[in-house]
Amino acid sequence: MRPSTKKKQPVDLTELLARYLSGWVALSSDKTRIVGSGSTLEEAHEQAIEHYAAGAVFVKVIPPEEGYVSRTR
Repeated sequence: MRPSTKKKQPVDLTELLARYLSGWVALSSDKTRIVGSGSTLEEAHEQAIEHYAAGAVFVKVIPPEEGYVSRTR
């Protein structure tokens, strides 16, 4: 079986992460809901397990003044 060559579209998490200034956030597998959060990855993971089924995606939130940089080809 050939791997998929379909490019994934970027997901804008700006609104979803707006209330988080730092720490870790667990997102639903479709990246539409926050299912856990914490100051450590372990805390976010614990909450995700309590409130959500497997498949959570974890994101490290950095302070807004540090920002994110994206590279495109």
